[in-house]
Amino acid sequence: MHASKLVLVSTLFALVTACSDDGTAAAAEESSSSGGSTTDVSASATMGMSSTSASTTSPGTTVGTSADGSESDSGGGFINPDSEESGPTAPGPNGAQCGTNEECESAFCYTIPMVGGVCSECLADADCEMGTCAIDAAAMYAVCTDGSIGNMCDSDEGCAGELVCTELIDTGGLFNASFCSDCGPSAPCAGEQICTPIYDAASFAGYLTCADPGSVENGGGCPLEAGVGNDAACMSGHCGVADLFMGFVQLGVCGECNSDADCVEPATCTPAGAGGNGLMGAVCQ
Repeated sequence: MHASKLVLVSTLFALVTACSDDGTAAAAEESSSSGGSTTDVSASATMGMSSTSASTTSPGTTVGTSADGSESDSGGGFINPDSEESGPTAPGPNGAQCGTNEECESAFCYTIPMVGGVCSECLADADCEMGTCAIDAAAMYAVCTDGSIGNMCDSDEGCAGELVCTELIDTGGLFNASFCSDCGPSAPCAGEQICTPIYDAASFAGYLTCADPGSVENGGGCPLEAGVGNDAACMSGHCGVADLFMGFVQLGVCGECNSDADCVEPATCTPAGAGGNGLMGAVCQ
């Protein structure tokens, strides 16, 4: 079994938190002080700066002549905001927030689920000379990878060697959850081996690999088929279903039981779960 090499180094929950920093608020505050012009985060460093020196007459200033022939400033030294015109915003570097591809130096504005557009190296595997296009949550934008196992992907061609791009989690099309894996519909396992998920629930990532029947310990991933766990992969013989996002996303996880009938009375079966601490198989309590 390959060692896990995972691409999403934070959960989607962490992605939301990571992108709700002060950068956006700062850009908005700068924007309001620049006469109503709108820029992205990458331009915030230059907002509020003027290329005109303090001694230069402001565009909104009216200069008159007094009775003694001296010039007077009837504008009171205030700039008329209606007279200023902001120039076009320069495209942002990778990591800058964006709404369109044109707002990025790379010409790739990648949309991260529940976060928004971020200037990135790519939008899809086809944009990379080699490897796949995957979110690097440490950098907070999409990058081209080497296509190794556990890298997010959208094509078999992007994955290295004999690896195939396989859907790890059924998200109902809400976001991409496919990763370079050892097996999948286009690459079934040999003999009686079962194509089994290796989850990193904390990072919401992983891959699929071939496992012997009855080899997955409690707390390990097991495949779901039409929403029902494949018990054959689990050492305990029980593959439960852990709900994420109020049941919109489900993961299979091996545990002690599937129902109260699997427990010795008076214990009952506590269902499987998943969260920041990882997968938790069902237990008899």
